Amino acid sequence: MTVTATRLIDKIRDRESDINSLVYLDTAAAEQLHDSSDGGLQPVVIKDNIAVRSAPWACGSATRMAHAATRDAPVVGAIRRAGGMVIGTSNMDEFAMGASTDTSAWGPTHNPWDLLRTAGGSSGGSAAAVAAYGVLAVGTDTGGSIREPASQCGVVGVKPTYGTIDATDVVPFAPTMDSVGPLAPDVGGAAWLHDAMTGAGSTMGDAARAGADAQRIDMTIGVITEMSGENNAVEVTRRLDDTVDALTALGARVIPVSLPSSVVALNTYFVLSSVEAIPVLEEHARLGELGAEAQYRLDQGRALADTPVWQDALLDRERISEELNQAFRHCDVMLNPTMPLVAPLLRRPDLNDPLLKPRTDWWTVEANLAGIPAISLPVGLGDDSRLPVGMQLSAPVHDDDHLYYVAAALTSHPSGTYSR
Repeated sequence: MTVTATRLIDKIRDRESDINSLVYLDTAAAEQLHDSSDGGLQPVVIKDNIAVRSAPWACGSATRMAHAATRDAPVVGAIRRAGGMVIGTSNMDEFAMGASTDTSAWGPTHNPWDLLRTAGGSSGGSAAAVAAYGVLAVGTDTGGSIREPASQCGVVGVKPTYGTIDATDVVPFAPTMDSVGPLAPDVGGAAWLHDAMTGAGSTMGDAARAGADAQRIDMTIGVITEMSGENNAVEVTRRLDDTVDALTALGARVIPVSLPSSVVALNTYFVLSSVEAIPVLEEHARLGELGAEAQYRLDQGRALADTPVWQDALLDRERISEELNQAFRHCDVMLNPTMPLVAPLLRRPDLNDPLLKPRTDWWTVEANLAGIPAISLPVGLGDDSRLPVGMQLSAPVHDDDHLYYVAAALTSHPSGTYSR
């Protein structure tokens, strides 16, 4: 996983003006990687909504551009103690509200695979930095904001079980859905960073190593019916079929499972997250003008608060959680495409509206509504676009290690499908 300082800094200098994944670079910290005698330090970038001492803490918003953190968030401190070298902070959609990193006051992030396309959002800067420079990165995920950019940039991204990673000194979006999680070039890197952030041993790393060595997967994998087939681009469906074939070859039992309420999950997420976001947005609106997307979410939240629509959404959330619990009685892990399409073009109208097609959040919000863990895994390129396609694995609450086990087994499978 280690990246030498000279190579890393040269890569950043060569490409960063085109990609715009970083909003702050600590060159001195990066140089220490080269001086490390044991080679154990891991370069890590942190999303701009997480406090990193002496770095900007703008959350992608013009209202916070003069704001610098005076301390590390606990999760950053945990990474440093585990041997992570924080070399900078990464770009994001303003207040994590967007799916393109195009709403950032720092300017848009471009996808390293195709600079005309979005890196995804809201953790697009983190995903792009991983793809371009081979570093590890920390993001936040409220409705898919780690997993979607990971899918679009061809890297691994994880939304842990809700509440298992400390979110103190992380600017909130929707507090009952927000999660802090890792992004990495590979499953092993994500597992190391996950363990580092929890500070609770090597559970995820052990699971990833066991999966990489596994000759077979003795698990039942449920393929979500509502997230399969014609709701996805043809090239995405082909990669789903390849993933099912690989799981079957590894001995897993693959069955269909149904989540009927997934058809209302996106609207449920939009309503509840918009209402939950009111306090943080109102606070920053007093400091200056919000960007268009953040102002739209504030207006929508105010209009929806304490209405029958909001009350129905609360009931729908309970129903979605119960359906997931029921489905997990029949399978250990569930599988679906992370997104129904590959990375869209930047500046496409309405790209950041989760309720309009192509609905990049379509298959990710359930995990946040229910608090379960989920991982996006790169499974090759689209036949037509030649852009990365991601598959999502999800598991019951606190079964994060099962995700790392299956993901590592898949990426170690002899099929060439899973190599970039």
